[in-house]
Amino acid sequence: MDSRARFRWNQYLSIYGVFLKPVAILGAGLTGLSCAHYLHRAGVDFLLFDSNNHVGGRVSSKRTDSGFLIDEGFQVLLTSYPETRNLVDLKSLNLKYFRSGSLIFNGKNMELLANPLSYPQGSFKTLKYSHASLKDKVLVLKLLIKSQGSHSDLPLGKQTTMAFLKEWGFSSSFIENFWRPFLNGVYLDPELTIGSDFFLFLVKCFGWGRVALPKRGIAALPEQLAQQLPQDKINLGVEVKSWSHHEIVTARGETFSASHVVCTFNPKDFTESFNPENHRSVITYYFTSPRLKSLPWQRWLILVPPHLGFNISHMALLTSVSPSYSSNGEELLSVSIVGSKEPALETVIQEVELIAHRPLELELVSTTKVPRALPKIEKDFPGFQFVDGIYYGGDYLSSPSVQGALKSGRLVAQELIKLRT
Repeated sequence: MDSRARFRWNQYLSIYGVFLKPVAILGAGLTGLSCAHYLHRAGVDFLLFDSNNHVGGRVSSKRTDSGFLIDEGFQVLLTSYPETRNLVDLKSLNLKYFRSGSLIFNGKNMELLANPLSYPQGSFKTLKYSHASLKDKVLVLKLLIKSQGSHSDLPLGKQTTMAFLKEWGFSSSFIENFWRPFLNGVYLDPELTIGSDFFLFLVKCFGWGRVALPKRGIAALPEQLAQQLPQDKINLGVEVKSWSHHEIVTARGETFSASHVVCTFNPKDFTESFNPENHRSVITYYFTSPRLKSLPWQRWLILVPPHLGFNISHMALLTSVSPSYSSNGEELLSVSIVGSKEPALETVIQEVELIAHRPLELELVSTTKVPRALPKIEKDFPGFQFVDGIYYGGDYLSSPSVQGALKSGRLVAQELIKLRT
């Protein structure tokens, strides 16, 4: 072999030898699992690392000593998210469904606002909803039809959701009593600053899909994704202290070489410069009581409009949706408060009883505080970033949702796969 040929061979090895090493993925949340799934499907080797002893990140569940299944904050699964449908076997999750619509507290009692496409038997009560004019109800139907052509899930765009709702022609009464409380539970943003493209995408998903809880809790979603991967590639309980574009170092001093490194969380969230104002937070209280069986709330989401002055944003009788959330037949009620404010427990119980119009003798089962529930999106990103040789993914670079997290992981994987073809 002459010197020129040897040089070319060495150059080939130096370039393509890198690709023989696995992709190192930091974080086994939905983005990391999605990225690993698509790499594995394409035959690209990977190693997945997470400091937790479980996959899923904040998409997690636990069973209490008293037999209740507690998700980390109130979380649901939208069956019509495209990324979910493309990646998850929904049937094997054994989904239990909410009714399509909401019971809305008006300060005195509950009123039903049901999706006429999915729950036509509630149409008569929906027509009687006092805070929606006939025009509002017609506009909802027009919006459902318009959303069918919505394909963009960019979180910002040119117009906020609030601006869109006003421009679409909804009355202020309908916005304040339905749209704001409903979307506050989705966005965790009472000002509805998320863009109208993402809003229309959500209308399409809510209107034409179903809202569900997996029988084994929301953690069943990431657990299923992990089960589809080679188990020897998943490294849980391993903290990564530092990384560069071709190497990671764990807290135990182990060094792993990699063809590329993918970070599926925002590193700024775990430094001294972390600013909680960059996130939207939520606190969820879980209560039980035999008296909850007397409530006629069934499988509806309960909305509490912010203008009423309550701390509570929304509630749900989880065991009416999925009895598996209790192993002993007792009822489980979730009560969520959007924002960082943490009212006294007695205040929360008083508000629940005011809404229910009866004493409930509530017993606290658990409280989950999620300070990083959703990221605040400052600009529209293409789903990931490539900075200083590192690929970054996560819902903060896509959209604040399960859809956004899964999509980001797919886009990173597709970028890496392209490099090898």
